[in-house]
Amino acid sequence: MKVLLSVDIEGISGVVSVKHGDMDSKEYEDARKRMTGEANAAAVGAYDAGAEQVFVTDGHGKMRNIRIEDMDERVELFYGRPKILSQMEGLDQGVDRVGYVGYHSSAHSFGTLAHTYSGMVVDKLIIGGHMAGEFAMNSFLAGEYDVPVFFISGDAEAVKEAKELYPDIPHVVTKIPTGRYSARCRHPEVVKREIRETVANSLNSHGKVIKTQDTSFRMFFKDAGKLDNLELLPEVERVGPKEFVIDTGDYEDNYKLFRACTMLATVVSQD
Repeated sequence: MKVLLSVDIEGISGVVSVKHGDMDSKEYEDARKRMTGEANAAAVGAYDAGAEQVFVTDGHGKMRNIRIEDMDERVELFYGRPKILSQMEGLDQGVDRVGYVGYHSSAHSFGTLAHTYSGMVVDKLIIGGHMAGEFAMNSFLAGEYDVPVFFISGDAEAVKEAKELYPDIPHVVTKIPTGRYSARCRHPEVVKREIRETVANSLNSHGKVIKTQDTSFRMFFKDAGKLDNLELLPEVERVGPKEFVIDTGDYEDNYKLFRACTMLATVVSQD
């Protein structure tokens, strides 16, 4: 069995500030270490359950956060950017299961450091009528490849959102949000132990292919000016000052175009 683990940083225990995810901050190294530890715990759990190959995708920011020398030697790491499939790089490598580590909840939620893909740009994202965070967005992509999702770890709000699409998903709650920049955090060693055990116990017995029939992306931006550049793209329909729709009829194409839009939106329209 081949397993893909998509790893983010905001849902890691002890991560509560944007500085924890900022490579230029003195607080980053501690967060990076904890991120690596939780990712490795999931990978080792998969190997405990008999996985033949574990791919780990670094899915935060510049996507070069995980310390590869601190990972199990059997792991292969998708590192750096750009990645064509972003947080799901490796999905096209014939994987049999997908799990998520360190995930956070969507924009417009009460989660710690909640956002959807780009905190600077995206106000909210609706996919096929579903208010989507990164769990939904990435799970729908896995569904296009008929790959089951089997696990998530992250803050309590991220787990709550995952249960909307997969009520019985095996999970580990790393922390309970008490504010956007605060949380009741569990000890990293306890979290890592639970991640390893939960992954090992669920890899072969749980999993759900999560699909959406309506593949359209409806995206609301924080700044109307950021949408001006998107009108250069014929596949994007602007339907409001801060709202546009992507509907090519193909989910993976929509997923890629959504990412291109967020990148294009960061280009300054006026100095």
